[in-house]
Amino acid sequence: MNNNKSHATVAFIIALLCICQTSRTLAQSYIDEDFLDVIEKNASLMLTEQPQVFNNNTTPAKWNNNSAVVIGYSRNILFDRKSSGGFFSRRERSLYFFEKTHFKIRLNDNNAVNAFSEIYFRYGSKEDGFIARITKPGDTAINIDLKNAVGVEGNADIPEYFKSYFDQEVGRSSYQYYKVPVSNLEPGDILEYVTTTKSKLDVTTSGYIEFSPNYEVCNKEYPILYNEIAIETDDKAFFKSLSLNGAPVFKKESTTEGFFRYVFIDKDRDIEKDVNFVSPFLQYPLVKFQVIYSNRDDVKGALVGVKGEVKTGFSKEELARKAWEDYEMVGDQPFSSYYYTTQLYIDQLWSELVKLDGKKMPEQQYIDMAYYLLRNKVVFMRDYLSDKKFAYIFGSLLYQRDIKSDLIITINNNIGQLNQVLFEQEIRYIIKRGDKLYFNLTDYSNPAELEENLLNNEAYIINKPAKKNGIPEIKPFTLPGTNTADNTIEYNISAELLADMKKMQITRTSSYRGIQKSKNISAALKYTTYMLDDYKNYGGADPTEKMKSKQVDEYNNSVRSLKEEYNTQKPEYVKESLEREFNQPVSNVRFTVVNDGRTQKKNILTCKEEFELTDFTRKAGKKYLVNLSGLTGSQLQIKKEERVRKYDIDVRSPKTYTWNIQFKIPAGYTAEGLTELNKKVDNEAGSFICNAKEENGTVNINIIKCYKAKNIPAAKWNDMLAFIDAGYNSTFKYILLKAK
Repeated sequence: MNNNKSHATVAFIIALLCICQTSRTLAQSYIDEDFLDVIEKNASLMLTEQPQVFNNNTTPAKWNNNSAVVIGYSRNILFDRKSSGGFFSRRERSLYFFEKTHFKIRLNDNNAVNAFSEIYFRYGSKEDGFIARITKPGDTAINIDLKNAVGVEGNADIPEYFKSYFDQEVGRSSYQYYKVPVSNLEPGDILEYVTTTKSKLDVTTSGYIEFSPNYEVCNKEYPILYNEIAIETDDKAFFKSLSLNGAPVFKKESTTEGFFRYVFIDKDRDIEKDVNFVSPFLQYPLVKFQVIYSNRDDVKGALVGVKGEVKTGFSKEELARKAWEDYEMVGDQPFSSYYYTTQLYIDQLWSELVKLDGKKMPEQQYIDMAYYLLRNKVVFMRDYLSDKKFAYIFGSLLYQRDIKSDLIITINNNIGQLNQVLFEQEIRYIIKRGDKLYFNLTDYSNPAELEENLLNNEAYIINKPAKKNGIPEIKPFTLPGTNTADNTIEYNISAELLADMKKMQITRTSSYRGIQKSKNISAALKYTTYMLDDYKNYGGADPTEKMKSKQVDEYNNSVRSLKEEYNTQKPEYVKESLEREFNQPVSNVRFTVVNDGRTQKKNILTCKEEFELTDFTRKAGKKYLVNLSGLTGSQLQIKKEERVRKYDIDVRSPKTYTWNIQFKIPAGYTAEGLTELNKKVDNEAGSFICNAKEENGTVNINIIKCYKAKNIPAAKWNDMLAFIDAGYNSTFKYILLKAK
């Protein structure tokens, strides 16, 4: 096991290095011009058979001030009748499905024109089709030339209006997205496209397929006149759908025998003006749905309904049974992409723990060691473990020491409530031992650290059923919350003007705790080599301990190259981040991780940044204006159209931000205007407090911004505005440096 681990570590480091070296050299691929005519021909029929709604080029006057208006957006998904008829036969090993999309939008201003200056389409087979065209006021439609289309990288984000439903199932290996520039696009133009794609899914080894759940939020970036989703399946399919917050429902329509059609239609939907402190899945009109294919009716561990019917929800008993059956089956399932089972992997972990004296050490020490050992494995994995797999592995490692634990299930608090669970993927699994909870781990987490999406959640503790195929025992449970002191960021900032009185030298030390650490640690540790010493956290051996001389040299050379590459990339990454934060150029950047926060004894993430800013001073004759309050970075601005609130306020977690700013007054100058910086707003929703004073030639400014609760009623919106506005307005206040 140790030798394999050593080889794996070397391979991981070499792989990282290769990724770093090649990521900048990926060439764009161009579409084969021979297929351009075929692409348009395959899609042309859709334009002649379009629904009446797409013949309309006018939009309601009430939306004239919106950046754009979507006239129509239609997606039709068909599971191929012939192939699905032989779905699991020896002759037919693939399931085909077709997707047709029609989209039409009127662009009212330059923001919309810029947003659609590039359009995307998917291409993977000679049967795929795509046509895009522009209609200018009073003119006929002109097709967009696709000859300049270039391929986009497989991990690129595709805008919602151009993205296929089946990306996750099919993968990017059999097709590629392309993007093409749209020239001569102007406000008032109408952009329209139609696309048809064929997807193929290999089902050789599976008699059961869960297609990815879909969440359709009715309110989009632009108003939309007509929004349609139609799904047609055969009698081997289960269909689940739940409409929330006033969204239309999927309706079952009659079709040919043995096939079922489900249609969702939403009309005349305006945009939502509440965009800050909103959880769209909880508050906006939403329909979620999923298709499941199976060649049998009785599927153990499946969260399904009845074939041919729309299933809209599950009882807590159905949910608990599904969760428990799934959990019990984990041990016999393959582990990751390897050929051995999860139970064999657990046995190997236990063997390592035994070698580390895991049988004899105190119980809590063993629990923490087991957690850090498993985290170390995850650090070197391509993907994270699922909640369910983590809970099974970690719970099993506790069981090896006869340490009893409970299994908890819940749902993300930005997705819904337990009685709204519709998909297996929505179920979250947690292990409880005593009064401590162990959530799924990441590269950066410590035992019993909380997760923002699970704060204050309703949950169930479930136990093995008393009888085979019975209902698990279910106990209600509420997950813990946090307060403002638990989740903090503290910035200690030292600032002084350089000799030219134009640039400001900044040294900033940032400390992150609780949820604030969890949200920032991935970015803070990007392009750092935290993984190299991770074995120390569970008392493991140095990776080179059992290597041969040649392997040690290979390892050290790889580590050295990796560090050199990261030393080049990290400053650029930090520079870009700082420029986004301060909205201005940043120079001479240096970055240091003081403490990575990845152990229980040192669980505070602390980083030090040194950099120079250029636009924080203004010369006024012989005087200088200095924007010290602006060192808090960009603060939230609530726009005019957002100042009347409709929805309750969800800030995700209580939190506190603190800035301690020390500015050395240049020799020969005095500082004035400190009194004007002082501000205090404190109410039930939150607070903003700024205190400024001069001491021994140094300006000391202490700023505290606090969000006091996770959820706040909409009626308290004015309280929120009071301290948020105070924070935003403070960034425009200057002190005056005056020559003595």
